Amino acid sequence: MTTSQKPSTLFWVIAIVLLLWNFMGASAFIVDNFFTDTLTGTYNEEQMAAISSTPIWSKILYGISTIGGLLAAILLITRRTKAVQVYAISLIAVIIHTVYNIGFASAMELFGVGEGLIFPLVIIVLAIFEYWWSRYSASKGWLK
Repeated sequence: MTTSQKPSTLFWVIAIVLLLWNFMGASAFIVDNFFTDTLTGTYNEEQMAAISSTPIWSKILYGISTIGGLLAAILLITRRTKAVQVYAISLIAVIIHTVYNIGFASAMELFGVGEGLIFPLVIIVLAIFEYWWSRYSASKGWLK
């Protein structure tokens, strides 16, 4: 039986921020895939055509990365070691999905450098941090 340590205040601050961040990601996934009509005023016809023609496997990876990230954040805030594994799965999905969007779906040309390149790279960096933080938290004995 492993003993868990009391988490630091920093753990709780980061866990809450990650929960909110992943809630926004899961919300974006739901809107992007189930309420696409609400996006028509936001994007031009070419962008909407690209969104509509996204392969199903890419949409599935998007779901795994966002819903998985939310689940991992819930596991982290409830101090479960399973958060590490779920963050790892989410990270892999984020990387594959982002590589497809940037490298093969012309995201940068369609959405510009900010939305098509910089923001997706920020998401990857944050996903790496989430995975690292969950491993660090587990190593400190904050997760059980």
